[in-house]
Amino acid sequence: MNLTQPQTWVITLLVPAVSGIFVTFYPTTGIAQDAAQVLEEVIVTAQRRETLLQDTPVAVTAFNQQKIAELGIFDITDIDSLAPNTNIRKQPSSNSNMSIFIRGVGSGETALLVDPKVSFYIDGVYMSKTVGAVFDIVDMESIEVLRGPQGTLFGRNSTGGAINVTTVKPSGEAGVKLEASAGNDGYQRYQASVDLPKMLDMLSVKISGMHMEYDGWAKNNYSGTFPSEADLGSEDNDSYRIALRFEPSDNFTIDYAYDKTDNEGVPAPFQIVEVKNTLYNGFTTTPFPFQFLGGQLFQEMASTIGNPEDRQDNFVLDAVTTEKLEVEGHALTLEWKLDAFTLKYIFADRDTDSTYGSTDLDAGAYVVRDAFYGGGQPVPTPGFHAGIPEGWIEMKTHELQLFGSLFNEKLSYTLGYYSYEEEVYQDNPQTFSLPLAFLLSTPQAQQTLAPAYVQLGFCNIPPGVCTGTQRLPLPFPQPGNDPNGNGFVDFISGQDSESRAIYGQATLSLTENLEVTAGIRYTEDERDGFLFNETLGHLSIANALPQSDDWDNTSYLFNVNYYLNDDINIYGTYSTGYNAGGFNARAASLSSWQTQVDEETIEAMELGMKAEWLDNRLRTNIAVFRNKYDDIQIAQFEAGSGGASTVLRNAGEATFQGVELDLIAILTEGLILDVTYGYLDAEFDEYLALNPGTNLEENLASITTMPRAPEHTLNVGLQYDFLPFSFGAMTVRLDANYLDEMVFHPFQNQYDSAEERWLLNARLSLNDIRLGERGTLRISAWGKNLADEEYREWGIDFASLGFAGVVYGKPRTYGVDVVYSF
Repeated sequence: MNLTQPQTWVITLLVPAVSGIFVTFYPTTGIAQDAAQVLEEVIVTAQRRETLLQDTPVAVTAFNQQKIAELGIFDITDIDSLAPNTNIRKQPSSNSNMSIFIRGVGSGETALLVDPKVSFYIDGVYMSKTVGAVFDIVDMESIEVLRGPQGTLFGRNSTGGAINVTTVKPSGEAGVKLEASAGNDGYQRYQASVDLPKMLDMLSVKISGMHMEYDGWAKNNYSGTFPSEADLGSEDNDSYRIALRFEPSDNFTIDYAYDKTDNEGVPAPFQIVEVKNTLYNGFTTTPFPFQFLGGQLFQEMASTIGNPEDRQDNFVLDAVTTEKLEVEGHALTLEWKLDAFTLKYIFADRDTDSTYGSTDLDAGAYVVRDAFYGGGQPVPTPGFHAGIPEGWIEMKTHELQLFGSLFNEKLSYTLGYYSYEEEVYQDNPQTFSLPLAFLLSTPQAQQTLAPAYVQLGFCNIPPGVCTGTQRLPLPFPQPGNDPNGNGFVDFISGQDSESRAIYGQATLSLTENLEVTAGIRYTEDERDGFLFNETLGHLSIANALPQSDDWDNTSYLFNVNYYLNDDINIYGTYSTGYNAGGFNARAASLSSWQTQVDEETIEAMELGMKAEWLDNRLRTNIAVFRNKYDDIQIAQFEAGSGGASTVLRNAGEATFQGVELDLIAILTEGLILDVTYGYLDAEFDEYLALNPGTNLEENLASITTMPRAPEHTLNVGLQYDFLPFSFGAMTVRLDANYLDEMVFHPFQNQYDSAEERWLLNARLSLNDIRLGERGTLRISAWGKNLADEEYREWGIDFASLGFAGVVYGKPRTYGVDVVYSF
């Protein structure tokens, strides 16, 4: 494997650092004194069966139930940057839509026609969309972050990685766990779990529920007639789960789970950081003074900016409504253990409804002159507003697995069949304003529209130049075409998807120290979609444009794992993966809809070492990887009279390579250090885009930056467990989390990129307080972002709409958790 110079530098840095831990914290006398204190073994399911983390030749970071409690994790976004080269965050204009990037690969697209590049599983059940995926998972037992392509063992193929969540199963023993939390900004959380005694000597039941409230961290001071929400970033969530375990015999188990989530919230505010003076399309920069040619709308927008590096907490937004999420799921798992093999069947049926009336992505409430909505008079005018009055996902999956061992357990194998059916529907109307200079740039517009603007005085100074903006779409029937008469471009899209796959993987122990693994997967994907956009000439939904296509792929994996001794093993992996193609749900032009997105493929190589040192007091897991992508799917912004949105394109080729470290060490009795570090070098080898000057595709790789691919990620945690007191035991934990600078678009990133940031979190817990004969109490005081760092979570450059903005992360939060169990 060819290493770049930065990677060599990182390895040179890491080796002395690990060696320094040996020398500094492990003198011989210390080892002798604390020999009884060792790291606990970690069990993972990264290979679809329970294995020890150190025996699993996969780059995986695992959080067990204790770690989840120590870090205060309640949903998947809480592990953002805690695993190497992993960032997870909510998407702009949403509290419930999640975007996951692993090793620089992921998707930020919220259209339901698009699949994520990182798979998300709960108890082996694939969550088909990350839209609506931010919900509290009650009773989490473990979280595993698998980095690199997944396919030969998991239900859905993915090129970026997978996140695997396992929940606590019914125990069959009577027990109750009650939790309560309170914090600043009105934060409250209440959770209860009840384990019932086993009934009929075969049925175990567990019932869990959660309620959470948060008043948000920013205020909307709008006082107009539109019902715009005041508490920005607020949430009000309810969820519950019922789990049943039926064990009619010692070798046959039936697990059934039903979960329901009702989530209401207001997204964090979108903050304008730049009103442009130029336009950049990746090829040329064109002077365009939006504050002059766009007129009053952009002048008012610019007045809201202040210092673009400061997080604002007061806004005047005229189009913010509550987002509503309803998630309902059934999961059934049958497991039959026989002497030679185990047969498992997993069925899931999940429905998701995610809607909101309006979101405000222009950071203000503007009143400006408009020719066709106001007759030339000032009227409320949006820079960019959108909504989803209806959006839903209906998904069913079936998975059959057969796994076992042969030849005195020298050969272990897994065989599987997977089928997936999904139907989605999304209504995503949007309205926005364009400068008249853009709107009147065609001969047809000059002939049909320009006379009206001249008559209303938009084109007088200087002569022949029209200044100001026009809200789009133009009102129906003349001169535009908006049959719904609502002043919005009505993007309505839907899709029926089917996927079928067969896969298998086997591991053969050639010697006591050497084992080889080979895997293969064949996948077929079929999709039938439609798009309704009245600006493309549609008169009704019956005229929606259809699209259909199918893709197939064969993916491979080959792995060699060698044990140097009982504590150290090294492995090498070659694997391939793919994401199916698709269609652009918010195509602003006919060509964008007709241009399908081809499948994305990856070739990945990984070299790793898993080791335990100093009598199991130090664990270091290191991976070096190189991923090569072809036809990589990249989001590109597109704006015009047919709408303004992000569309997917097959940009070309890219290479992602880097180094990852998971380290945990017992420094002295009671003091534990854990470190996760990721280095990522991500570059486009080819980035094809259409040059509007030549109308030819040209390669922009030399001037592009990979989105959402920070060069360094780091989390350093220190935890000290005091010697027990007579009334309990105290634990103190500090975490410092670093994320390097990153961009959100390959080349339109001059204004909305995110600078590097450090976040400091702390937790002080008093554990094992005895209450009664069986009861125990834990009280924890915690704080997140203690330094109140002002950092950007996301950025959007709206290109020819003339402005760029960002969403900032939460300010300092703090509170108290109380957990009582018996």
